[in-house]
Formats: sequence, C-alpha cells, structure tokens
Amino acid sequence: MLRAKGLPPLEVARQAQQWAAAHRYRVPEPSAPLCVMISPHPDDECIGGGLPLRLMQESGWRVVNIAVTHGSNPARQLARAEELSAACARIGFETLLLAERGLNRITLQARETDPEHWANCVNLLAEKIGALQPALVLCPHALDAQSTHIGTHHLTLDALAVVSANSAGFSTTLAFTEYWSTMTHANLLVELTAAQVGDMVSALACHVGEVSRNPFHLTVPAWLIDNVRRGGEIVGASGGNVPNYTFAAIYNVMQWRVGALQTAWPSGRMIGSNSICADYFA
Repeated sequence: MLRAKGLPPLEVARQAQQWAAAHRYRVPEPSAPLCVMISPHPDDECIGGGLPLRLMQESGWRVVNIAVTHGSNPARQLARAEELSAACARIGFETLLLAERGLNRITLQARETDPEHWANCVNLLAEKIGALQPALVLCPHALDAQSTHIGTHHLTLDALAVVSANSAGFSTTLAFTEYWSTMTHANLLVELTAAQVGDMVSALACHVGEVSRNPFHLTVPAWLIDNVRRGGEIVGASGGNVPNYTFAAIYNVMQWRVGALQTAWPSGRMIGSNSICADYFA
C-alpha cells in the first residue's frame, strides 16, 4: 500500500514503482498502438485518463503522457515532476517532459501577444508528437475554463498543424477531455469499473503536494458517477435510456486529417466494460 502523506516525492516515486511492478495488467510492447495525453499540469493524466487506462489494460496500448507545464509555482515545479513520475509509474503510463520545469505561459494571451514564445512551445510539442506518431491524442477541450487548459488545447492543435506540414499524410484521432468546464458537445461515454477508478485515484494521490493542499482526488469518483447522468443525455439521445454504468468518462472524439479537424463518428457512442475500447479506434 502506498503511504504518500509526509513522504518526500522521491520516496513516493520509489513506492509507486514497486507497487506498479507488482500490479501490472500487461506490459505494452514497444510496437503497440500509442495513445498520447497532452496534459496541462501534472495530475491531469490521472483525471482524464479513463479511456487511455482501458486501452492499456484491455489491449496493451502504450500510453505516453506529455506534461506541458509543472504548475505556476516555481518552488513546486521540480517536486511536481517527481510526483508525476510516481503517478505514471503507479497507473502504468510513460511520461515525457517538455522542459525540466515544464513550459510557462501556455495561455491564449501568450499565443496572441508573444508569438515567438508560443512558436517555440509549439515546436517542442510538435517534435514529440511527430516522433511518436500516435494513433490517439488527448487534450482539453477549447472551453475548459482554466487558462492553461484552454492554452493547452490551442497548443495541441497548433502542434498538430506543424506535424502535418512536416509530414505529408499524417493523421490521428483526437479526444477532447473536460474537467474545469463541461463540454456541450460530446460523442463518447466510456464506462469505468470500480477497480479502474481506484487505479486513477491511487495514482492521483501520488501528487502529494497538490492533494495535501486540496484533496480533490476524493471527489473524482463522484464526478465520474455524475458523468453517467450527463453522458447518457449528451452522448445518447436526450430523454433516452441512460446506461446502467456506475462510473464513466466523457470525451469528444474527432479525426485530424489533412491538417484539420474532421468529424469522427455520425453519432455518439457508449463503450461499456463488456466491450473492447480499442475496437472503436481501429
């Protein structure tokens, strides 16, 4: 059992790696299909990671989390990178850092007022995406009501445009996530088991400094429960039957082709725990 409270981040990371080694589902092969999460902050990989977790556990996908920033507090940035390493070890994701302390000023304001800074950040992310060639990319939706989340949305789309410009024929599937603000348009509801929610929350608890000041990890199960109510109406038909799930994650899935976003599916989809997520992303 991981005992994070009061431990230094490196000890948390060591315990998380020991726990992960003893609780592996299946170790992804290097050639496995790849899901990349573009996370605004350390901890977002756990909060929005329900779909990647299922792809990894069910079908052996690799999941690589790219940490965009390490938060706005310089005194915490190195520790947050260590906590991120522990969380990813716990849940089974790989992690990539764009900078030792993360990027800074990933906001719409910076995009508009400091094009040189923004272009440098876009190129860093585009280099990673281009090298990884992911089958699926996750990032926040455009109106996620937190400046770095919104900035990360635009950073991701700008980076995908650079990859497309440098690599003819590049395409991928894009899944938008939500946390600070709900999406008005979503087309995917993914059921999560209690064990999977436990994986997400226990990994989230590795972000010791964040959950110590605000124990938001304790509210994640309730949020995932409420997603069933919302998702049944938003992803499904308004007034229709809500699926018999306890926990679920909501996404908006689109295709990135010929340097632009395109519709992925003609209607919403719900993936219960008795189905294989990867079948929907073949």
